[in-house]
Amino acid sequence: MRSPVSRNPEVVRARILDAAQAEFMAEGFAGASTNRILERFGGSKPTMFRHFPTKRALFEAVVARIAERWRDAVDMAGLDDAPPRAWLETFALRALAWILTDESIFVGRMAIAEGHLFPEVGETYRALAVDPLNALLTERLAQWTDQGLLACKDPQRNALAFFDLTLAGMVSRKLYRVEDSFDEPALAAHAAHCVGVFLDGLAAGPR
Repeated sequence: MRSPVSRNPEVVRARILDAAQAEFMAEGFAGASTNRILERFGGSKPTMFRHFPTKRALFEAVVARIAERWRDAVDMAGLDDAPPRAWLETFALRALAWILTDESIFVGRMAIAEGHLFPEVGETYRALAVDPLNALLTERLAQWTDQGLLACKDPQRNALAFFDLTLAGMVSRKLYRVEDSFDEPALAAHAAHCVGVFLDGLAAGPR
């Protein structure tokens, strides 16, 4: 028997997205079936299509929710007074812990396999996750430079380099299954090493 479906629109939307994400992660976009999504959802077809009129709209909404979860997972509130090394290590570890999850890797695989068909999906992911995190790090690097703690001539470019250094390689290893196990001690050690390399390159000299 199907479980009852809530009348709360946000609850209904979340259940539809849960069903759609499970289907897309199992089958990809091309192989996903809206009928199977409907079965997973357990509600009526008119209800599902009232929230998401097409399979493409469902896919974009799933990616948007994954992006928002990554942004929210890297919550740096309460660390405003932390020194650069501690702040960056925490930032890197939280970003790594999320971006290596199955749902985040799923977005990477879809970007490689079918991204050319869905340019709006990449734009959504960038706007909801990548840009806010890059802006946060850029602002922090600029503040530390103003305080004489670092020497960043181009904080925005340095922020991008930090993401390349700390995240890109690990994502590639997970994406292409070079490594399958990424436990917290290993991620913490990687974050600490990358932060050390990064700060060595931006060390402030005598003023």
